[in-house]
Amino acid sequence: MTARRGRYSAGEETRVLLITAAERLFARRGYDAVTLAEIRSAAGQHNASVISYYFGSKENLLRAIFDHRLPAVGADRDALAARLTTPGRALNSREALWVMAQPLANTLRAGNHYAALLDRMMETEILMRVFTSANPDGTASGLAVDRALHAALDDLPEAVRRQRIRMTYESVLRTLARYDRSGTAPDRAALSMLIDAWDGLLNAPTSEETREMADELR
Repeated sequence: MTARRGRYSAGEETRVLLITAAERLFARRGYDAVTLAEIRSAAGQHNASVISYYFGSKENLLRAIFDHRLPAVGADRDALAARLTTPGRALNSREALWVMAQPLANTLRAGNHYAALLDRMMETEILMRVFTSANPDGTASGLAVDRALHAALDDLPEAVRRQRIRMTYESVLRTLARYDRSGTAPDRAALSMLIDAWDGLLNAPTSEETREMADELR
């Protein structure tokens, strides 16, 4: 019988060490800048083939990070959405922002670097490739938030709506990444103030000039 070390077997413990070391390094320096040797060293592993053995490739290691983090984030989002949802009424934009941001802020308190990793990799092609190939169960909560935001802003021209939602995603991740770098996490009052600002960005008045130009983009 395999000996247990706390929650994990010896092999699973090594796997988690590699995942958390890679997450931390990718969040700090980006995916391309980090070598497999650096990940092995940060995880306290000396076998040159250990990443290949557990994951097969660097990209699969990145995919394993999301497989490791998404279930908890998704469950947190689902629970919060259930508390905020009233039968027959969709989430408004502020509620959808809570469902997006609170679970990510909670990861900071759990001592991981998932939000900072997303911020660092938001513009990369590999992030989109990993997400599109991820288990749909893991990404369902994020897609539900995205749909809720689009529905809450359905009075805006499509081009304006897309731009504002993307700007909000970027601001949420950049702000939480800054907390991550400082080793802190926003409390509920601080997060509420941030959500006020993000909701203001989403619902800011739209000038007639912008509406005219946005219509041209359809």
